Amino acid sequence: MSFTAFLVVLIGCVGVIAVSLWFIGRQLKMNKLREEKIRAGEDRFLEERQKRIDSIRVLLKAVGTEELNWIEASIRIKHLLDQLSEDLSTHEDISAFYIITEKTMHIPTHEQWRDLPKPAKMKFRLEMDSYEVEYAEHLQRAKDSLLAYDFK
Repeated sequence: MSFTAFLVVLIGCVGVIAVSLWFIGRQLKMNKLREEKIRAGEDRFLEERQKRIDSIRVLLKAVGTEELNWIEASIRIKHLLDQLSEDLSTHEDISAFYIITEKTMHIPTHEQWRDLPKPAKMKFRLEMDSYEVEYAEHLQRAKDSLLAYDFK
């Protein structure tokens, strides 16, 4: 093998090594960026989860006042629990929120409620009031249990 051929092979090998090092460096940067995006997504997920837990606690503290009745609180709390992927429907006390939500599912909300005639609104209000009276103790236990619940 001549010296020229040796130099060509040597330069070719150095070129392959340089391209390989560049490619490895690029892959490492991409992996680092990917890990940062994953970490940011996990942080955002945990932040959103904590916001929902805080919203549940705010609702629980406000329920029973003139601002928030048990029916509306139950529907909102159940919805937030669903978003948290927490199925507490079988929990002895907390199941009250699920029961009330299920029993009032047929009652119109928002714009549909505003469009209802007065007699229909009165009928639904009486129905909701009867549920609040019937489940008052169970709802209070559910409130106390959920305030003490540890969202892991």
